[in-house]
Formats: sequence, structure tokens, C-alpha cells
Amino acid sequence: MKKNLLYLLVFVVLLALAGYLILDKEGKSTLERTQNYDFTISDTASVDKIVISDKKPSSVTLTRENGGWVVNNSGRARKDAINTLLLTFYRMEMRNFLPDRMKETALKRMAVYGKKVEVYKNGVPFKTFYVGTESQDEMATYMMIEGSDAPYAVHIPGFNGYLSSRFFADASLWRSREIFSIPANRIRKVELLYPKDPAQSFSVNRFSADSLYVLKTASNQVMQSVNRVNVKLYLGIFDKLSYEGAIVETDPIWGRRDSLLASTPVFTLTVTDTEGERKTLSGYHIVAPPENFDTNPETSMYDPDRLHGFIDNKRMVLLQYYGLKSALIRPDFFR
Repeated sequence: MKKNLLYLLVFVVLLALAGYLILDKEGKSTLERTQNYDFTISDTASVDKIVISDKKPSSVTLTRENGGWVVNNSGRARKDAINTLLLTFYRMEMRNFLPDRMKETALKRMAVYGKKVEVYKNGVPFKTFYVGTESQDEMATYMMIEGSDAPYAVHIPGFNGYLSSRFFADASLWRSREIFSIPANRIRKVELLYPKDPAQSFSVNRFSADSLYVLKTASNQVMQSVNRVNVKLYLGIFDKLSYEGAIVETDPIWGRRDSLLASTPVFTLTVTDTEGERKTLSGYHIVAPPENFDTNPETSMYDPDRLHGFIDNKRMVLLQYYGLKSALIRPDFFR
């Protein structure tokens, strides 16, 4: 009898010890707390804020507002980049544990190159994790959830590649590439100036009361015999007009932005909406390599495909003539 009581006492003590080791003071599993590898976010529709920061340091805050996403509380985010990020949250999962010999290296690289990702759902912090470098086979990315004691190899099943490139902290790369996104019925005025060829400059003025469109030349003369269908077609292009890419501080041309702004632009395009808000795009030649010059340097010394541009004299972007061909027209288009 005493022997059975002794066994029972030992069993109770062991059970209590096991409970202490498994449960922390908040009643959470120690295993869950230290070996958290639940990277998947299944309910991405509830995600309304994402903060990504790196070691440069750079940081970007993405917030969901009125069905769309905004970058740093100013300017719309790229739909393709946001959709890719949310899909990554939904599909990514742990691929494998790391051997002990690899953990230290992964952590060191994460401390140098890692990115911190904070995810909010319905305005409340939901999950924070760190994104490191790619695995040796480049088929997974080392990640670690805040509060965990080790990184894990994370991947998307069926996707061949790593995920770290989807988490970038440069706000300029998150911004929508749309220059203008104004429907035709919300445009009050469009003014296109060619400083080097002022005779080809013009403006389109819309009077909302009777939808009357008036075109004026650079000398403020009203154009006669206007093709009104072409006027409507022209105003319709400003609903979606985009640039090729953002120019950031690491680009060599960034250091010349002040001198570009001080020079004469190829064109200046200003669109004013019915609320009186204006947005301006100016374009500047890109000098072509000398070997591309021919016997007529006046026309061949510039890149025939691209321009440097400024939006509202602030954001520097790369423009394509092809993407702007419907906007950079001449007055004869309307006659």
C-alpha cells in the first residue's frame, strides 16, 4: 500500500513539473511560445495595415483605406505589389526546421540584412516577423516570428524561388505608377506647354455647366473648327496615365535632379480637376551615349525612347515616349 502511494506521489510531482514546463505564466504553451512557425495569414481581408522596415534604415507604412491601399498616408499603392504581398501572407508556410549548425549564421545575416514586418488586423497588431536572406538552394527564405527562439525556412508550396524580394521598405517602389487618375468628367482644364516650341502649346478648358469644351493656343486664342470627339478622347486618357519607374536616391541621376529642374523641360503637362486640384508632369531629355550620335546631333543626342520626369516638381520618375504618346500631341489633333 505504501509502495503504491509512493508511486502515486512521484506521478503527481512529475505531472506538476511537466505542466510547469509546458505552460508559462499566461497559460500559453512554452513550445508554442518558443517554436512559433505559424507564418500563414489566412484572413488577409482583415489586414488593414502593414509596416515594413529594414536596416538602411528605411520604412514604409501601407494602410487600407476605402477599399484601396495608401503609402505613408499620401498616395495610392501599386495594386500588383499589394496583391502579391497579401497572397504571400496567405500561402507562405514553414518548409523545414534549421539544423543547429545553421541557426547562428541565419540569425547573423538576419541581423544585418533582415526586414521587420508588422501586420495589423482591424487596427490591432496581429503578427510581427523578421524576413532574412534566402536558403542555400534559393527555394526558401529564412524567417522568424517575434518571440520565437529560432528562424525557419519558409516557402510557398509550388513556387520556385525565395520570398525576401517581396518585402521592400522603399516607399517610392510601393507607390502606384499612375501619374494621373482623373476621369474625363472630373477634368476642368488640361494645359500642355512645349517651352522649346511654344507655337505647339495649347490648353483644353471644360465648363461643367454645359460640358462645353474650349481649346486655346499658346497665345490664348480660341481654336476654331474643333473636332469634339477627339477632345473627349484626349481627356479620357488621363484616367490612367503611368510612368515606367521611380528614380530613387541610389540611382546615379538622382544627384542631378536640381540641375534638371533648373533647365528647360521638353514639356510641362498640367491637369486641373473640378475641385481645383492640380497635378503637373514635366519631362526632360536623357542624353544618349556619344556613339549613338549621327551627323545631326540636334536630333540624335537624346534617348529616343525615354525621358526623366518630375511629378509636381517633387517625385522623380522615368518616362517612356511610347506611354505618353497619347498625351504629348499637337493642336492639329483637334482640328
